[in-house]
Order: sequence, then C-alpha cells, then structure tokens
Amino acid sequence: MADPIAIQEGEQPTAPGLIPFRRSTSFRTTRLQTSSGTSVGAAEQNINIQIEGSGYVWAVDVEVDIETAANAAAVTFNEDAPWSALTSVIFADVNGELVNLDGFSLRLASMYGGWAIRDDQVATDPLVFERVTGAVGRGGSTHFHIQVPVGLSQRTLLGILGNQDRAQKYSLRTNFNTTAGIYGVAPTTPGTVTIDRSYLNYAVPAPTNAQGQPQEILPPKFGVLSYLTRMVSPSPPSSSTTVNHFLARLGNTIRVLILVFRDGNAALSARTDAEANMPTSIRFLLGDTPLFSETTSLRRKLMWDRYGFNAPAGVLVYDFITDILRVAGDELGDDYIFSNGLVNAQFEIAYPAGWAANSSLTIITSDIQVPRGIDLYA
Repeated sequence: MADPIAIQEGEQPTAPGLIPFRRSTSFRTTRLQTSSGTSVGAAEQNINIQIEGSGYVWAVDVEVDIETAANAAAVTFNEDAPWSALTSVIFADVNGELVNLDGFSLRLASMYGGWAIRDDQVATDPLVFERVTGAVGRGGSTHFHIQVPVGLSQRTLLGILGNQDRAQKYSLRTNFNTTAGIYGVAPTTPGTVTIDRSYLNYAVPAPTNAQGQPQEILPPKFGVLSYLTRMVSPSPPSSSTTVNHFLARLGNTIRVLILVFRDGNAALSARTDAEANMPTSIRFLLGDTPLFSETTSLRRKLMWDRYGFNAPAGVLVYDFITDILRVAGDELGDDYIFSNGLVNAQFEIAYPAGWAANSSLTIITSDIQVPRGIDLYA
C-alpha cells in the first residue's frame, strides 16, 4: 500500500479560476470608541461616532452597561427595557440612513432578521445579558449587547459595505434614554453608563493567495444595500373593528415585517396588554391579492418553528427568509417580496373588543435595495 501524500501546511489544491471572495476573506473584530462616565438622568443623551477601520462592514456590536450601587428601591424595568435604554440607533453614510430604529425595535430586528439565533435573555453569563431588579444593592444594573447589522448572511455576505474611503466614513448615533424611559421604579441613585462598540468586518483579500492563485477582492453582488426602518401605522388598532394598515416602504425587496402591537390601556405594559387581546384575524395583501389569511395562533406557531424561541408580548413576525431547512436566516432569497411594481400592500387586521384609545401598531421592516444589473440568483 502506497504512503499517503503529505500536504505541507498552508498548501491548497490548485483549481482554475478565481478563489471566491467568501473563501479568500477573513472575519475580524476591532474595538471602536467607548463612551463612559455619564449617568442615567432626566435628559436624553445624544452620542455620535464615526466608524473607523478598514475592510467591509458586517455589523457594529453595541455593548451597554448600567452599573448601580447602594440601591434600596424595589427596582423594576419597563417592558421594553433594557433595550429601551437606546431611544435611537442610526447607522448612516454620507448618502443617508441604512438603520434607523429605537433600541427595542433593533433587538426585534436582530432576533427576527436572521442575525441572532438565540434569545440572549436566557443566558446566565452576565457578560452576555444581565438585568438586576428588586431592592438589592445593584438593583437597576443591566448589561446587554445589541447588534447593528449591515450584511445579511455570513454564508453569502450579501449587503456588506466597503469601508476603505477615508473621505466618506460611516457614522453611528446612539441616543441614550432617560430614567423614566428605562425603569418603572428607578434605583435610589442613577447608574453609571458605559457604551462599548466593536466593529465587525471582513478583510479585503490580497489579489493572490500564498500559492499565487488569483482571488476575488470584491464581494459578489456588491452594491446591494440593507435597510432597517420602522413606522407607526397612521391607522391605530380599534376595538371591534377591522383596520387596514398600509405599508409605507414599497419599491425595495422585502425580507421581514415585524408587527408590534401596543394597547393604550397602560403605557408601561402596553405590549403585555395587547398580548391579552391579540387580533382574531390577520390578512396580508399584495395589492388585491391575499398572501396570508390566518389567526394570531397560527402565526405564533410558524414563528416558533422557524426561530425556536418564545415571542415577546405583542409581537408577530412575517418573514420571507425561511427557504433553507425551515429555519429563518442564511436565506437564498427565494421567498423575497419584490415590491417595486406594487401599488399598495397592507395588513387587514380584525381587532376584538377591549382596545383602548392611544393604541398603536408599529411595523418594523427589513428590506434591501438591489441595483440595476445585479441578479440575486445568478
């Protein structure tokens, strides 16, 4: 029997053509600016930084820490907290905003847009997630991560952005909330706030590898842009009424729609109140054609099957990114909705009795803009 062929370290089998970008690049993380020394107070704090670095932007991780001491109050958090600590998260370039959401909406987008595969609230590691309640010394302390996504899938890297132009830098704005926006019962002494940011990116490959084979230096389908936005429907939920909620963002390619219901009975538990009185029937129409006609219960079952964790109160998700193994994320795009030719799209929702005045429906949208000439399926 012949000896097996020895392959030297770093040696790769030769193959004709370019080495694909996904194989020739490498994932990297870089620390960005830290904001510290401020305290949760009565006024909103606006913090704006530039994204320094190189390569291609995949995401920015925002790590928020609020540390309290000597607390004696029976601290409680608002139902959207601790993510409500960020009233606004805006990722933008010189041409406009790609992400513009509040902290809780961004958490939902991360959970249901295919970027997070687990509910970090169940983590027992305080460096992953912590929220301290009650009349204990550290009551009101919290630690959480929230990702500002740019690319869509680490399998394809669709949507990542070049960050090599020193004259046109990306910016990240994080507005920090007030005490009342975070707590139901605030701690005795306001906590100290620290915000760490990490730049998650992919390297620009060299033109050739160590064996001299040519490599792609641009990602495939470069130029596709991913957007995360939210709107509050101008037609609020109404007791014992069927309401048409029209989508505002038509023209792009829709990946995910997240509906957040809030009942006007109580501001601090608006989603929880809505959860006890969810719609009896929901239809999603593209123009005059119904795509879905279902109950809240069926939609929740589909969400469980596709994501594998319990839904937050008052939240329903309509995703178009489940075309691999019935699991959301890493999508091929076979189910995307191309809305460019649509006159309108809407949710037609039947509300039961009991919805109060000042109720609301927020629609969070993940969509992409595909430049002319780019074939997503080539």
